[in-house]
Amino acid sequence: MKGPLSVRLRVWPQYVLPQKLLTAIAWRLSSCRWRWFNQPFIRVFARLFAVDLGEARRKSPAEYESFNDFFTRALDEDARALADERHRMVCPSDGTVSQLGRLRGDTLLQAKGIDYTAAELLGSPERAKPFEDGHFVTVYLAPKDYHRVHSPIAGKVVEEVRVPGKLFSVSANTTLAVPRLFARNERMVAMLETEHGPVAMVMVAAMLVAGIETVWGGPEDRRPGPQMRTRAVDAHPLERGGELGRFHWGSTVIVLTPRDFPAWTPDLHPGDRVRMGQALT
Repeated sequence: MKGPLSVRLRVWPQYVLPQKLLTAIAWRLSSCRWRWFNQPFIRVFARLFAVDLGEARRKSPAEYESFNDFFTRALDEDARALADERHRMVCPSDGTVSQLGRLRGDTLLQAKGIDYTAAELLGSPERAKPFEDGHFVTVYLAPKDYHRVHSPIAGKVVEEVRVPGKLFSVSANTTLAVPRLFARNERMVAMLETEHGPVAMVMVAAMLVAGIETVWGGPEDRRPGPQMRTRAVDAHPLERGGELGRFHWGSTVIVLTPRDFPAWTPDLHPGDRVRMGQALT
């Protein structure tokens, strides 16, 4: 573990908690359709985390069949405007920028003093090769955020990689304390082909995340097995800003682009709040 002692003390219990058992229990509870159970939970959660249901398609807690249904809620069609076409890349999700910048060769920054590699994150050196000295941005989704993830650029999904792993929290404290956090946690990697070159989209699971769903895999394909699973996707098309997938609880999204892609917009910094569709480049 790394980071200040106070942070390490808050994070160390995650090493001994039964992460996958707790996550399985969370899935059962969040998918429960007993209204006497889920309605108070939804209302308390919405109030506690100041969830803005005014921008959702279904604006009343009573319209949701389960907590998971509420958590993966869709927004009104006009709730997120896409940046104009002068900006090649748009933000794939709501959230907070954790880190962004250039890769140093194969290396990404997780937090001050903590690095990890694109090969670890994406599952192979070959998959990471196009992104050497490229660009990355990491966006953390808080509990109140909209939890659907969108394509930052028009393209086609050609490969999906499901990587098993741990289920540490991805909170700010944990990123300061757990080395190689995003390369250790369970995740889904989507490789996109675009007219400008390859783009990698990584959705990272976390404690209590009951699954990562994609638009090409459907709701039943949420978790990896005990071994890394790679499958070709038959060039599934995605519009710029089109839905790519959703978290069945909150987590982190990482976008990687090649060296010859535009750098991220200079007014974007770690700690900034972002919304899906705003300009990244």
